[in-house]
Amino acid sequence: MAATALKEGTDTELRSILESVVSTIGETLSSLVGRDIQVKPDEMLVHDKASLLAALPGPSAVARGAMDKDVAGKHMLTLIEVPDAVSMAGLLMMTPDDIIAQRRESGTFEGEDVEAFGELGNVLYSGFSKVLRDKIKNFDVRMQDQGLVQTSDSETDILGTESLVTFSFKMQVADSPESIGLVGIDLETAEKWNQGPIQTSADDGNHESAASLAHKHDDDGLESIPAAPIRGTLASFVIHSDVYRMLRRSCRRVGLDLCRHGRGEIPNPAAHRNEVVLLDIPPAEERRFGWCRRIKDLSKTTRVVLLLHHASRPRVTQAFLSQADAILGFPCEEQELSQKLEQILGELQTEDEPPAEGDE
Repeated sequence: MAATALKEGTDTELRSILESVVSTIGETLSSLVGRDIQVKPDEMLVHDKASLLAALPGPSAVARGAMDKDVAGKHMLTLIEVPDAVSMAGLLMMTPDDIIAQRRESGTFEGEDVEAFGELGNVLYSGFSKVLRDKIKNFDVRMQDQGLVQTSDSETDILGTESLVTFSFKMQVADSPESIGLVGIDLETAEKWNQGPIQTSADDGNHESAASLAHKHDDDGLESIPAAPIRGTLASFVIHSDVYRMLRRSCRRVGLDLCRHGRGEIPNPAAHRNEVVLLDIPPAEERRFGWCRRIKDLSKTTRVVLLLHHASRPRVTQAFLSQADAILGFPCEEQELSQKLEQILGELQTEDEPPAEGDE
């Protein structure tokens, strides 16, 4: 779909909330990097992934925040054009101005600039959390990871797959040219914060909310998969909603009863004997390798599957050392995950079978 504007009068509460978030960006970043940063709220739109990528003015750095409590498993996105991300990262590291200018000109976003941008994201989301907790009950958000998106990058997973409500802003870092950034949240969360359905200018009179339509689409997709007889339990400790959505489909196909645990919950090995435990491990969540190792040390009958975001060689090595029973890179194909779960479930059932007569 193309980007669509929100129908006037249906977004009042949400607009106020997101505008208060955007209004903190300039002051927060200015105090952090020691330069004047001007940020002016712009417009609010509904995007799907394709229209968002198409609307980007150029390569953009993404700081992804993980929301918690009432919206656990959801994400908040902050996108800033690469030249400004590079400038602010360099200023944070006290890089000389001439080097920053060279990096802006080259358009590269890598190495220490990416790491420094992650630190900027940590401070940004800390500020967002403080503002939003005053407006929304039982809410928290923290920096999760960072990345780079380009207009042609349709395979990127950092933007997720859900439609987003975005609030764009104009940004100027010191004397640099003005750029465009945005903050985005998923439609379901947007309607919850809005305390009512959000309608777009593209609505045809039925006025079914965009979030409801998205959920209907997801549910229809799930119902189209034949439900296999339940043969076991899978305990999921996942952060990314994309992982959970695919996991629901795979469990239905394979015959696993899916039990979802909170993103901050630590697995109790004693509670998952003879079960499958699935952990996704995004960057900056390396502690989850330790969770896997502890489960395997204390419960030999538990099978652990690890889904590695950005599956580099060091991370795969960590996964092997944590004694995981199965390791997959993410994103992966749903069929690949289903086959792996089928294999793991078969191993568990074989162990549960009583020995044949004469084998004892």
